[in-house]
Amino acid sequence: MQTHSFLAPASLLRRLLAVLLPAVAGLAWILSSKPYGVFMSPLLIIGVMLAENRRWRFLAALAYFGCGAASLPPEVQNFFGSGLGLGVGLWALSTVLLALPWAWASRGWHVVAVLLLEAVPPLGLFGWLSPLAVAGVFYPGLGLMGFALGLAILWTLAVLVQAKSSDAAITLAMVASAVLSGVSVWANAVYTPPVAPAGWVGVNARVGHETDDVMAEVGRNQGWIDRAAGVVRAGAKSKAGAKRMVVVMPEDVAGTWGPGTAAQARAAMRPGDVWLVGASVLGPRHWDGSYLNAVVGLGQRGDAVLFVSPVPVPGGMWKPWAGGKSYTAAHWWEPVQTIAGVRTWAAICYDQGITWPWLQALVQRPAVVLQVSNTWYEPTGAGAPRIEAATAAMWARLMGAAVVAAVNRA
Repeated sequence: MQTHSFLAPASLLRRLLAVLLPAVAGLAWILSSKPYGVFMSPLLIIGVMLAENRRWRFLAALAYFGCGAASLPPEVQNFFGSGLGLGVGLWALSTVLLALPWAWASRGWHVVAVLLLEAVPPLGLFGWLSPLAVAGVFYPGLGLMGFALGLAILWTLAVLVQAKSSDAAITLAMVASAVLSGVSVWANAVYTPPVAPAGWVGVNARVGHETDDVMAEVGRNQGWIDRAAGVVRAGAKSKAGAKRMVVVMPEDVAGTWGPGTAAQARAAMRPGDVWLVGASVLGPRHWDGSYLNAVVGLGQRGDAVLFVSPVPVPGGMWKPWAGGKSYTAAHWWEPVQTIAGVRTWAAICYDQGITWPWLQALVQRPAVVLQVSNTWYEPTGAGAPRIEAATAAMWARLMGAAVVAAVNRA
């Protein structure tokens, strides 16, 4: 009886920590515009390793993903124009699906397997809040090697926290933690944050949602065009102004792309400049009414679709089941493009917050990342833009890539 009474408080404390620590980490994602959520995301692994069994491991992960996505219901309501019930349903479904694999993660290598499983489709289609982004904190500029080292440090953390690890595993983890910590200190000491090339500038905008009124759309487009042209004029007057400017505009700022919009934008451009404009472009399969969530380039190679979102918002933009109705198609793979002599890749809104697109960038190693977003539908204090910005910052840091950001706000 004495043994039982001695273990009971310890067991209760362990359970509380197993749920509380991941919950705190989840809330850190949405409560600050700083990347505190990324820094604290390993608390998910600590909580799962403290859990006594599958049920508590699941609850630990449920607390993390549930708290981290707590702002999803009102965001879904605004995006879909639906009732709050749909948002609550999608929040609950995504939270449960992401938490379920963690019930199996009873060992260090299980943790690595779950992290990778949730990084790629199908779970990777909504695999936000991934602790994998913490590799950018520990190993800036090291790219794929830094990603591998980040996985190793998360494995080490899991083994050291796990109560039932073997002596050999703990010894290996302790040695690995010392080596990995040393490499991290060195990587951060020698890392110099990159700056965007001269003349590259992101232009924020405030244009509303596209309508069916043709004349209103001409005026709407003229608004962001004038904004971009004004930035170019200001840059040209600057003593440090570059002869060629690369102007980056937000996601879908131009609405549906067509010859008229292209001509309207070109009329405001200086010779030699490049404008990169977010737009909806009719997809290659015209018959199914699909569109691409794209970044169109003006001025370098005529009018060209340079970047396309690999994973538009599932259910909101990407709806392959919609049949003849218009929807935004998934592009799956987004290659790096050379723009004005610079290897460039675009993170388009929703793609910024999930891991799968960033793995594509990681293996291609761009020098510049375009961080383009459209947040006109976001309610005040929404967490999604914070999650996307924090995740993007750490993945770009891991690659040692400069970031040029452009956001459209209502």
